[in-house]
Amino acid sequence: MSIPLGYEIGSGARVNIPVNHTVVLGQTQLSGKTTTLEAMVMRSGLRAISFITKPGEKGFRQQAQIPPFFSESTSSEYWKYVVAIVENLMGDGRESFRLGWQERGWIVKLCQDYEREKTKSLAAYKWKKPKTLSDLLANVEKALPQLRGTSEMVCFQLREYLRPAIEEIEDIEFSDKLNLQPGINVMNITKLSDGLKALVIRSVIEQVHKHGRKTVVIIPEAWKFIPEGRSTPVKLALEGLIREGAGVGNFVWMDSQDLRGVDKKLLRSVIVWLFGVQRQRNEVANTLDSIPDHPKPSATEIMQLGKGEFYVCYGSTLLRTYVQPAGMEDAHAAAIALGQERPESWKAIAESLDSETAESGDGSVPERDDRELDGDRRAGQPGDSNKDLQAAPAAGDGPSDAVREEAAQETEAMEATYKEKYEALKVEFDQLREAHDAMAAIVGRLTKTKDSPATLPGQVERTGEKAAVEGAPPAASSNGQLLHRPAMEEIYRYFIQRAHQTKDPVILAILSETPELRVTREIRTVQAHASTLKGALGILISEKFFDSARPFDDVRKEFIRRGFIAVKTPSRQIEGAIDSLVEMGFLTKEETGLLAVPGMKVNIVEARG
Repeated sequence: MSIPLGYEIGSGARVNIPVNHTVVLGQTQLSGKTTTLEAMVMRSGLRAISFITKPGEKGFRQQAQIPPFFSESTSSEYWKYVVAIVENLMGDGRESFRLGWQERGWIVKLCQDYEREKTKSLAAYKWKKPKTLSDLLANVEKALPQLRGTSEMVCFQLREYLRPAIEEIEDIEFSDKLNLQPGINVMNITKLSDGLKALVIRSVIEQVHKHGRKTVVIIPEAWKFIPEGRSTPVKLALEGLIREGAGVGNFVWMDSQDLRGVDKKLLRSVIVWLFGVQRQRNEVANTLDSIPDHPKPSATEIMQLGKGEFYVCYGSTLLRTYVQPAGMEDAHAAAIALGQERPESWKAIAESLDSETAESGDGSVPERDDRELDGDRRAGQPGDSNKDLQAAPAAGDGPSDAVREEAAQETEAMEATYKEKYEALKVEFDQLREAHDAMAAIVGRLTKTKDSPATLPGQVERTGEKAAVEGAPPAASSNGQLLHRPAMEEIYRYFIQRAHQTKDPVILAILSETPELRVTREIRTVQAHASTLKGALGILISEKFFDSARPFDDVRKEFIRRGFIAVKTPSRQIEGAIDSLVEMGFLTKEETGLLAVPGMKVNIVEARG
């Protein structure tokens, strides 16, 4: 099964992608990730569930909003669920945080049946295996009075982290059922704390994993909910869904600006990659490193991707693609991919369709950022289950006067824009025509001068209004008649010869009015022995040490570790070598450290002593 995604830029060929676990990457507000995800859902025939996690976040144009769903974990290893919650809460945004063995040991103990007999110094106490976080908190409260030292501190911290989360869960009216509609379902959880957001997303993933079929879970801000180096409830639930979900048509699609800090174990299960525009140098480098086993585009090509343009990568395929928004006609999308239409041409159409949808009462259109244009679900695939979105409005329920007036204003604005473009093109065309006629007249005069040969090479005399020159294309003269003249190379050589022989002022004027800019790019080569600091930097560059930005302290530590310098070597010596390579264009100084210049060549020559 495949999804018609869009059209290859340049060739206009249709691009399809397999339905599988997918990552969509690109700079927020500039790449068109939301449009892409909507188009994929609408043309896949699958249901999808997504989440709005922060205020002002853009939703999909056509979506079914559903209430937040929460359920307690039913995992047989409940303690792993609790560890993930605590690490997520204690991590506080750090990319790497893990509980120690004592903390984990106490969580395991509190998550199983336990009984302690009375001793001379301690009273008896016991608890049962918890089924909810509230049950777990009750076990902590039973244990605390009997504990001292490290054990007391561990349980005390556990109580303080769990109590606010439990109180928040009890204060919010969650749905106890996950009812997904065909198409895109969106759950708004912006008002929840970060810890509870993770628990809600985990609940949805677990529910889809156990009961869902042909359902996509879209994970926003992957770096936040599935970070590298620490557990989160979302990551724990995703591991099961990614391993086992594809067999029943359940998939995970991740949405992230970049891959920094995203769990690499989960990323290894991704089959389809969509790489959108990146403008920050380090992120461009990370994007290129993430493209597996393919001839890679240049950094400039990644930075120049437009909205809705992605490098689509799966298997042995790597294509620069314009993603067709949901509802856009095939011919329109293909024309944009071929450069025959501008992507902005879809804006007025999409807004007009939104207005009709809202006016006819078929459903509300969420607020969105006008800079990112999405498709229209009402023009979905044949057999779309949302028939009400495809039905035409009944007679008498047409657009209101306000809507018609707004549409008329938009039409007038578009007409004015195209009129302005037409006038500018007409001026350019007239200038080119005048230049052509002037050149034709000059060529005609030069071929008829007294001291010139009767004919130029490859030219024959005209007979009446027709002439034939074998192999030479006809050109219109200033009076509109056909003027057969020699090949352009021969005319050019004739111009140069005439300029030298006759000093013809007309020819000299033509030659002098032709500007020329020549730029010489110097390829600098540096030869440095490994025993020098420049040579040591060259070794690090060749080993891709500087492919991601490195602060000076990292460079110094690496020099000491490898024995390039002594511990007491002054930093200014290293700085001098770095400045020299920066000046020659091998390294650049970024805000976050030193970065190798893309495309640079480094050759290491092994020499025997």
